[in-house]
Amino acid sequence: MPLSNRVCFLVNLRDALRCRQCDKVPQGPEGYHQGFEYHHRLPRSLGGSDEVDNIVLLCHACHQVGHKAPASHSERLCVLDLTPPASFLCWQCQSRLESRSVEMNCGWYRCRACQTQVHLYQHFYGALE
Repeated sequence: MPLSNRVCFLVNLRDALRCRQCDKVPQGPEGYHQGFEYHHRLPRSLGGSDEVDNIVLLCHACHQVGHKAPASHSERLCVLDLTPPASFLCWQCQSRLESRSVEMNCGWYRCRACQTQVHLYQHFYGALE
């Protein structure tokens, strides 16, 4: 079963579209779709949930390592604060938005104040190319 758009958005927002293991950043706004994956810290097969606090964004290479050598890989991931921000500022108008109620998809949000649709890549890394 795929993750919900809301969970993906909150993970992407919390992790700033970066690999939580090596800090790799996607190449362009849709780059996280090609080379970044959602990793369950506690696998579903062992009772892990699809909740935000059990999922991290990893680049493909780090995700592969995590499944081949889970003990050494998960040490860093276990000490991370995995709480998504309760609110954040709109990239365009700086209005405060509530993370769990904003209109969004996994890679973008719409500000209720200025009605601008902002991609998270733009939000974290500046103007879109």
